[in-house]
Amino acid sequence: MYAFKYAQPAYIPPMFEVVLYAAIAAIVCVAFYSVLGKSVGRGEDDKLDMDEAFGSTSSSRAGVVAPLLDDEPSELDDETGLGAIARAEPGFSPAQFVDGAKTVYSMILEAFASGDRDTLRDLLTPDVYTVYDAAISEREEKSLTQVTDLGRLRTTQIKNARIEDGIAFIRVLYEADIASALRDADGDLVEGDPDTLASISEYWTFERMIGSDDPTWRLSDVEPSEGDALPADPTPDTKD
Repeated sequence: MYAFKYAQPAYIPPMFEVVLYAAIAAIVCVAFYSVLGKSVGRGEDDKLDMDEAFGSTSSSRAGVVAPLLDDEPSELDDETGLGAIARAEPGFSPAQFVDGAKTVYSMILEAFASGDRDTLRDLLTPDVYTVYDAAISEREEKSLTQVTDLGRLRTTQIKNARIEDGIAFIRVLYEADIASALRDADGDLVEGDPDTLASISEYWTFERMIGSDDPTWRLSDVEPSEGDALPADPTPDTKD
C-alpha cells in the first residue's frame, strides 16, 4: 500500500516572522495612503465650504454621509439646485432629506395598501392624494384588499432639485424589490403574487414651501415605474 506524504512547512524563526509582518504592514499602509491620503480634484484654496453650500452647522454635519447624487452635479448644487434650497432654508441637509425619503417611501406604500387615508393626506399634495384616494375607493367598491411587501429598498438617490415660485422640488430615484397582490373578501388571490418580488424603478418628486413652518416634504409626483411589471400597482402613477 502507498500513502500520500505531505511535506512539512519549513520552520520560520520568530524574529523573521516579526520582520516579515512589519514589512507587509508598511507596504499596505503606503498603498492606503496613496489612495486616501491625497486631495483629489481640489486645491487647498478650492476647498468646498459645506456650511455655505448646505446651510448646516459643523455639529449637524457630524457623522453625516453625503447622499447619492446625479451624474450631472450642476443640476444639484448650482443656483437652481440643492445649493439654492440650502441657501433659502439654512437648516436643510441633503443627507437628512435622503434618510427621510427612505422612511416616507415605506410609509406611503403601507398607507396605500392599508387604505390609511389620514397618513396619505399628511404625506401627499392634494392632487396626488386625489389619485390615491380614488384608487383606494375603487378597491373598496370591489371588496379588494391590497397586499404589499417591500422586500428591499436598494436605492434612494436625489436626481435633481429646483425652486419654482417659492416652492422647493426634489426628484428622487427609488429602486426596490416589491411584492404586491390583491385579494378578495374571502382572502382569495385575485391579482399579483404576494410571494414574488419584482424589481421596480420609480421617480418620486417631493415639494415644500420655502419658509413654511411645516417641515413636511409632500409627494407631488410619481412617474411610471420601470422594470418587472406589477399587476397590483403598489404606488399609483400621477403621469401617463
